[in-house]
Amino acid sequence: MDTTVDKNTPYIRRPWIFTALSLRFNDALTYREIAEQLNISNSAIHKMFTRFRRTGINWPLPEEYTPERLEEELYAFNLETNLPVKKRRPDWPLEFKIRLANLTLQQGACVAQIAREHGINDNLLFNWRNLHRQGLLDPASRASLIPVTVEPLSPPRHNGAVSSDSPPVISCKLTLPGGSLSLTGPLTPELLHVLVSELREGEA
Repeated sequence: MDTTVDKNTPYIRRPWIFTALSLRFNDALTYREIAEQLNISNSAIHKMFTRFRRTGINWPLPEEYTPERLEEELYAFNLETNLPVKKRRPDWPLEFKIRLANLTLQQGACVAQIAREHGINDNLLFNWRNLHRQGLLDPASRASLIPVTVEPLSPPRHNGAVSSDSPPVISCKLTLPGGSLSLTGPLTPELLHVLVSELREGEA
């Protein structure tokens, strides 16, 4: 059985799980024999079968179990504590985003179906498609850094007393691919930091 995986489908990290289960339950191989045949460490094989027993999944697997779903259930908990593992945001390669976005632009393509087939959220793929249409997934159009210029202003004159709690008045100029944005007013450094972070996050 071919256990190779397209390098652009990063959601499958352990494509050998199905084969390992088949070798164990259908061919009666030992854990050591399975590890040698699949070129996987004995420890990884033992831990996978321990997880399989704890989840209570039966062999043969139900038809609705895809490789992605099986792996997600097997590795959804800490093996030592049995506590759920906090999911991390996947770091999808740019080439993967562009490839899927191109698939959605083909005639008759169903975005929801493409998303399911590749194990991603529908809304995420819609977002990639929109970014791709605007040319924002093109590496040449993605700025790695956002130049920021902070220019101090002379403090404004006040006739009355000024509260020491008032935020300082600053001026900043953001140079973006689509133009420049100048802001002047009572902005705190913390708020400016959040603004820049949100702008950089919008590129992803």
